Amino acid sequence: MAIAKWGVIYNGDALSLEGILQFASQAEAAGADVVWTAEGWRDAFVPLAAIASVAKKLRVGTAIAQMARPPVLTTLSALSMAELTKGKFILGVGTAPKIWNQNWHNLDVQKPVAQIREYMECIRSLLRAAPGNPVSFAGTYYKVTDYVPFLPSPITAFPIYLAAVNRLMIQLAGSHADGLILGPLNSVSYLQDIVHPSLRRGTSKRNGGTCELCLLRLCAVDRNAAHARNLVRHAIAFYSVLPYYDVVLIPLGFSAQAAAIRAAFGRGDYAAMVSAVTDDMVAALSFAGTRDDVRAQARQFEGLYDRLILGSPFFGVGQEETQANHAELLEAFSK
Repeated sequence: MAIAKWGVIYNGDALSLEGILQFASQAEAAGADVVWTAEGWRDAFVPLAAIASVAKKLRVGTAIAQMARPPVLTTLSALSMAELTKGKFILGVGTAPKIWNQNWHNLDVQKPVAQIREYMECIRSLLRAAPGNPVSFAGTYYKVTDYVPFLPSPITAFPIYLAAVNRLMIQLAGSHADGLILGPLNSVSYLQDIVHPSLRRGTSKRNGGTCELCLLRLCAVDRNAAHARNLVRHAIAFYSVLPYYDVVLIPLGFSAQAAAIRAAFGRGDYAAMVSAVTDDMVAALSFAGTRDDVRAQARQFEGLYDRLILGSPFFGVGQEETQANHAELLEAFSK
């Protein structure tokens, strides 16, 4: 099966940075056209710059850079990436979980949709700044006064994608972003019933341009299909802790499983979290199985997205298993 637009996301799993670079090169050879980095065990930008230096034909993107970073610093990093890649860079941004913002960044996000909208607006305004042309921005959440870059940037434009799970954030992506990056827990019914109607409402408010729909899917591949399914349970457990995924989990009938996972997380019982992920959750929320299995599962989503992003399982998954899964994943989707 050939998928026209697909890529892999790195940086949230147990790969070393050297391993990420090796697999990014292999992804390029396998036919991927974009490689992404998350802010997981590392920041999003430094690994992405390293990837761009070894996989020069690929586009690269952040999926995502977190809103906790001030707009000026995000803009500077993005401009550097645009220069390094000669324009083959996508800035993906997102709010990140509320508890991360509160506990790690002392950032109290009460209205995430409004704040991330202003965050994108601020970044776009800063891109107009140049030596001799200061830019100021005054909003509810962000204020920048007389920002002037020291040197002109050779590339001053790049697409901005927005990560979204719930309806209003998806609408915002449709109206204000160049692309939508779905959260990694999703399903066919979620795309049909929630994502597409919400995205259409957003895009109807645009003054032009389009919003590319990026489907991020957890993917575990092994000759032993049962092993692959057990592997992907780790990442499903991790994301099921986050309450904003209830928009996906509750309609699928996974309320009890989510409650068990969250209770186990509260106790610090990570093994129980993983074991609480049922077979029907694996089937609905991931691509998992043999190469033939995952290709067949991907066909169920045909026509529902513009670009596929494949994520390897993590959260308690060791480096050896991670390496093996990345290799199998690339073989499964190689053109």
